[in-house]
Amino acid sequence: MIPHGRDAVTGRQAAQILGKAYSTWRNAKVAGRYGLRPLNPGRKTALYDRAQVEAARDGRPLPVWPIGRPHPEDLLDEQDTAEYLGVEYSTVRHDRMVGRLPGWSEVGGVAHIRRAALDLVIAARPGRGAGGGRPRKSHPDESGNG
Repeated sequence: MIPHGRDAVTGRQAAQILGKAYSTWRNAKVAGRYGLRPLNPGRKTALYDRAQVEAARDGRPLPVWPIGRPHPEDLLDEQDTAEYLGVEYSTVRHDRMVGRLPGWSEVGGVAHIRRAALDLVIAARPGRGAGGGRPRKSHPDESGNG
């Protein structure tokens, strides 16, 4: 997740900001040496906070933001989206590809969607008894014919 108001950069972009070769960034684990933690730990493409990377470059203390309540403008990746919607990751990938989840944007080559867009999807879901499925079977005593 990329919290609202934060600018994310990829590891390649972070290495460039720090004046390091990307291979050095990866092999020497430069992020760890500077105390940089990804915004999306455990993901294939790690994204870092630009303000923290620039502070590390300048030798300043890394800015820390309080962890607050979820904001409607937070950007969620596919895995975050699956967790938020309470569905499987494969369902989110499929729904995104067929257009059931519109509003995706790319950040560092990773697809993200705003939390507010997901709230609209949740609100539009049919609830219990909202239709769909086969009609109820009519019994002779209900129809008045027998």
